[in-house]
Amino acid sequence: MLRYLVLFALAGYALADDIECCSVEDRSEMQTMWREVWSASFTGRRVQVAQAVFADLFARDPESKGLFERVNVNVFNSPEFRAHCIRIVGGLDNIIGLLDDPDTLKLQLLHLADQHYDRKGIRKSHFQEISHSFAKVMPQVSSCFNADAWNRCFGSVVTRIASRLED
Repeated sequence: MLRYLVLFALAGYALADDIECCSVEDRSEMQTMWREVWSASFTGRRVQVAQAVFADLFARDPESKGLFERVNVNVFNSPEFRAHCIRIVGGLDNIIGLLDDPDTLKLQLLHLADQHYDRKGIRKSHFQEISHSFAKVMPQVSSCFNADAWNRCFGSVVTRIASRLED
C-alpha cells in the first residue's frame, strides 16, 4: 500500500471537511480489518455479521426497527432481511474499498446521503447508533481490530452519509 501514499495524502486533503481524522494509516488499518471479515473464505459469515450489527442496533434503539419493515425485519432470518443485510455490508465493502479513491468516495457518500435523505424517519442519531453497533460487533469478528482507526474512519463516513438528515 506504500505506492498509494501520495494518493492517500491527497485523499486526506480532498476529504478534509469530515474525514480529516481518518489518516492514511487508519484507512490502511480499516481496509485490512475489513478484508478479514469480507474474505471469500467467510462468505456465509457476512450475513451473520450484519445481523449481529442489527441485533445490537435494535437493542440500543428499538424504535429503529420500524425503519426496516419493508425488508421483513420482524422475521430476522427472512430472505428479505438477509438480502438487506448483504446490501448493507456490500455497500460498506464498497466504501472501505474507496478510501484510497477520494473523488469517487466523496460522490458515493453523497449518493448514499441522498438515498437516506429520501427515506422517511431516518435521523442522524440512527447512524450514530449503528456506528456503536458496528464498533461492538467488529472486534468479535476481526482478530486485529483497531478500534481507534475504525471509529475515526467509520465515524467520518457516517457523518458524510448522515449530513442531510435531521438530528
